[in-house]
Amino acid sequence: MGISTITAARIYAGQMQGKPGEENILFFEKFPYLALAKTYNTNQQTPDSAGTMTAMMTGMKTKAGIIGVGQDMIRTNCSSITGNTLTTALEHAEQIGMSTGVVSTARLTHATPAATYAHVPERNFEDDRDISIMTNATGCKDIAAQLIDLKDRYGDGLEVALGGGRKNFIRRVHGAGPENGGMGESEDGRDLTTEWLAHYPNSAYVWNQASI
Repeated sequence: MGISTITAARIYAGQMQGKPGEENILFFEKFPYLALAKTYNTNQQTPDSAGTMTAMMTGMKTKAGIIGVGQDMIRTNCSSITGNTLTTALEHAEQIGMSTGVVSTARLTHATPAATYAHVPERNFEDDRDISIMTNATGCKDIAAQLIDLKDRYGDGLEVALGGGRKNFIRRVHGAGPENGGMGESEDGRDLTTEWLAHYPNSAYVWNQASI
């Protein structure tokens, strides 16, 4: 979202209010501080969110399609992941005892939110059923499992995880969802929502408005 995109959004939002547009101010332009950050993929000119969000979260540029790992990784191949993982800002925060969370309108396992906590050389390895896309999965966990297992790696884990993609956290059997009708994607027998509750006894799993 560069300057040109922001300018277009500002004008369009103003025109939707019946104004010329240029004089409009977007809500985030009213913040007391603003900053620009340049990021890109190291292997292609049109970037994707896996590499660019990794750069924003770790300070290190990397390839398209890989999350939380350095540019020496080969996409879909986990054989060299040892020594190539990058520590994210969220993980640094957990290490010093801060509360952390991920809030997204996308799937929690999508590349952009996943780059806050996951380390994997394939953005589409969202749950264990996706293992077929990996040329070598040895040493890697799928992204959904990494969200739940974060407690085992840094601090006490996330305090909040709010987003979509429930199917990647529940078993691939009919009735796996709390509404007794949903079916997930996981084929390894794990129900990650149940594991979350076991990790955090005082927590809650909220899946619809009524359960808030």
